[in-house]
Amino acid sequence: MSADRRWTLIAYGYGALLSAVLGYFLLGLVVQVSDSFGNLLAVQKPTLAELLRDQFSQRAYLRPLLWAQIKLVYDLSGGQYYDWFRGIHVVQVVLLVGLTVAFLRPQRAADVALVPLSLAVLTGAHTFAPMVREAFPINSFLTIAICVLATAVLAARDRSRWYTDVLVIVMFVGAVLTVESGILIWVVCAGAALLKMQGISRRALVVMTVALGLYVVVRILVFNVGTPSLAERASGFGFGVLEPSELIARFEGRPWGFYLYNVISSFSTVLFSEPKGGVWRFIYELTLGSVHPWTAVSVASSAAGTVLVLRYVWTRRQQFRTLAFEHGDRVVALFVIVLAANAALSFPYTKNVIMGPAGVFFAAAVYVAARSSLDNLAAARSAVPIAAVMVVLSFGWAFREVGTLYNLRRTAAEQRAEWVTVDQWLERQRLVLQGADARTLRNHLQRDAIWAHPTPSQPTSAWKRWFDIDW
Repeated sequence: MSADRRWTLIAYGYGALLSAVLGYFLLGLVVQVSDSFGNLLAVQKPTLAELLRDQFSQRAYLRPLLWAQIKLVYDLSGGQYYDWFRGIHVVQVVLLVGLTVAFLRPQRAADVALVPLSLAVLTGAHTFAPMVREAFPINSFLTIAICVLATAVLAARDRSRWYTDVLVIVMFVGAVLTVESGILIWVVCAGAALLKMQGISRRALVVMTVALGLYVVVRILVFNVGTPSLAERASGFGFGVLEPSELIARFEGRPWGFYLYNVISSFSTVLFSEPKGGVWRFIYELTLGSVHPWTAVSVASSAAGTVLVLRYVWTRRQQFRTLAFEHGDRVVALFVIVLAANAALSFPYTKNVIMGPAGVFFAAAVYVAARSSLDNLAAARSAVPIAAVMVVLSFGWAFREVGTLYNLRRTAAEQRAEWVTVDQWLERQRLVLQGADARTLRNHLQRDAIWAHPTPSQPTSAWKRWFDIDW
């Protein structure tokens, strides 16, 4: 076995270990009351065809395959809802971690040493946390992140093949009809073409471009599906959250100011972990003179990563001007492209999980920048500042990775508490269980959460102050 191959296998081994740890904590979750229970009730009676037909009559979202996936797994589970939905969640995380390692291409001991940092940036990010903490029946935002990253991995191959082209086209169509941010697959393919990446053919890009055009035309002109209105949901703005009535009062007739705010906020949240969900928590805490430890660590660690990436772009500026790209240059360039497109797609409202794909590419860009900085550390005039940034980066993101695990345990207890009072939740939502099947589903999920899969051991509350994450 070659030395390069050995180090690559070690990197995958670490990824497998991290996936196993995350999987263990994910299996501590159950099918949650909010979102999941309501979604399962919605797919219980209709046939798959009826469900798909009804989704094309929505006015703000066109996500038929999101519901189709839930329906298929619901029917296939045979009543083993915990096993199937939690199992799929674990498989999703394994795929995301494995694809991240594949995108990094570690080949040397120094490369492998930085893989834990990159995966900590991946799993410690506030854009990743909702993809594992919010236990929807199937987390579609996690599905999109996987598909976008898989597209980048295929684009980075030496040459295209017909079956990889077909796979990317299928992923694009499936992802766009699952969540709107599936458009990022086309963005990656277009960016890869600009960066002279050979893994996806021009024919495939043309087919996807035609499909994207048809999607936009059919969505707007045939099904009359627009974008979420100001009345759709509450949204973060400034130092707080505005309810729909407040959004309408402030922005009705001139929503572009709100949309611009959302785009800028989404862009900034990946680079600096601020704002979160549109709320500038760090600045607000500064005005109070009391900054929460988690807020300070998240801002400092993200800023350190952004500084390294900017330094990398500056040191490689000649290669970027002449388009003389290496793999690392392409990784960083794709991050910038995905970040801009992901932020633009987030204009209707801000939500951490929507920026999940950009967060994934940020982890890869940080890896490239950190590797370059370490390679040049001895010769660099700014060795001390670079070393300081690396220390902040490493300790900060390790802390945030632990925070993800800590809060998965907290979530496990919260989800089970919701099932204890599920009937009160139904009353607040004004939901009435129609028929014996609906009541049976409630009883089954409640029994699963409280008795079949009881609350796992909880971490000490002494650490709550340190890991009290604003999700």
